[in-house]
Amino acid sequence: MPLQLVFFRNPATMMRRAQMQRRVGRSNRKSPAGVSTNRLVFSAQEGTNSDLFPEILRLHVPHGSIIADVTYGKGIFWKNVDTTNYRLLKSDISTGTDCRNLPYKPQTVDCVVFDPPYMHTPGGTAHVNHQNYEEYYRNNAGQNGSGKKYHEAVLDLYFKAAGEAHRVLRDEGIYIVKCGDEVCANQQRLTHVELINELTQNGFIVEDLFVLLRNNRPGVSRVIRQVHARKNHSYFLVFRKSKRKRLLNGRREDLRRVAAPQVRGTLHQTI
Repeated sequence: MPLQLVFFRNPATMMRRAQMQRRVGRSNRKSPAGVSTNRLVFSAQEGTNSDLFPEILRLHVPHGSIIADVTYGKGIFWKNVDTTNYRLLKSDISTGTDCRNLPYKPQTVDCVVFDPPYMHTPGGTAHVNHQNYEEYYRNNAGQNGSGKKYHEAVLDLYFKAAGEAHRVLRDEGIYIVKCGDEVCANQQRLTHVELINELTQNGFIVEDLFVLLRNNRPGVSRVIRQVHARKNHSYFLVFRKSKRKRLLNGRREDLRRVAAPQVRGTLHQTI
């Protein structure tokens, strides 16, 4: 019968070894950074423009940035912002600066802020104060030279202003747009969707979307029958001018140019 050796381990030694292994494991394992909190910037908030706008800046626009607010008006957005943290360029149509023709050189601005009247004036006094679109921009039917009117004229202003913002923004610059949906000619026009679809085809990417809920209940006069839900919210859309997207679009365009003769040749042979 062969001799078998049996080793008995000291329990104290085994415990010390286990403790050492645990300490080594803890020292090699990275602990997650950050703290648990619910003090965050949320995508949907109830309040006013001056409540939400500072949080958008805090999240997306670093201190020291050059910001062109091209629809500055009375500066309501900036009521709760320490403007000494930024270089603020104020302008609007009332001072003779059209958002579609800015006096800035290409790629010289870090952020553009745009908040036009986003409903056409349907007559009467419903939108005379904030939303008097025709009075401010003369961009309806005969006045704008494009033949567009009503909601299409509103979109035309947004699209042209976005093209000008893209020109003056530096690469990776931020474009903050205020907008609201509307019912026009008894049809739902989801303006925020239309803007996203257009701008993302023209050098911007969507960085963020905020929903601002009114803190009072809007009313209407002379209601006979309600057909659509009364809108009591608006949007802040945050876009980024993407150099990468521009390069990708350029490559796609190059591919189209290369492929086009081949496609035409194939069609000619088929015919």
